[in-house]
Amino acid sequence: MLTTRKTWTRRRVGIIVGVAIFYGVWFNFLDSAAYCEVEGTYENCISVGQTLGGNVFYQPWNIIGHCIPGLFLLLLTPKKFELFLAGVLISSAVMDSPLWGAMRFAHVPPLPLWHIQGDNDFAITWSLWEWTVYYYNPVGSYQVWEDYWLAPGLPTAAMIFWSVALRLILAAVLIIWQNRQEEKGREFSIKDVILLSNLRKGKGTASPKPAGR
Repeated sequence: MLTTRKTWTRRRVGIIVGVAIFYGVWFNFLDSAAYCEVEGTYENCISVGQTLGGNVFYQPWNIIGHCIPGLFLLLLTPKKFELFLAGVLISSAVMDSPLWGAMRFAHVPPLPLWHIQGDNDFAITWSLWEWTVYYYNPVGSYQVWEDYWLAPGLPTAAMIFWSVALRLILAAVLIIWQNRQEEKGREFSIKDVILLSNLRKGKGTASPKPAGR
């Protein structure tokens, strides 16, 4: 049985989580910024996305920004695609977590969050808990951004919740799956799994069938 070096160690997982949190604090501080024309009343506030052309132009760049920690890991360990993938999944989930809401309060002056109050789906709140319950409702079908993206009514609270949850679940499955394979002495590559290269290799090296009668 072959011996393989473990891809996942406590140190590497700790580095990914640490980088995700550190980068997430910085990124979310910038992403949650807004300019309010009437200070103190928080009316007619303009978000970063609006100043950069709205969600149609801003969100693709926002997604790329979510992937930067994973790209750094890929540059440092180019042969470990799994580190890059896990880095993207974990860091993007951290950035889309309630950490974003917490960073709204870090601005000077602090910026409010929002929740549902009667018929107003975007009523101001200074409670991180109220905003979190509203924003990450796993069955919420209401739009959680004042400016929709992709289509009217999107994204919904359920989309936000499940996108974050699935990223964390996929990262956990990847780490546990690869770790178990390597504990058995097997080489593991997510690229081979995706491209089914092992299957192709098996077909390419198969012995020819004997000639018929």
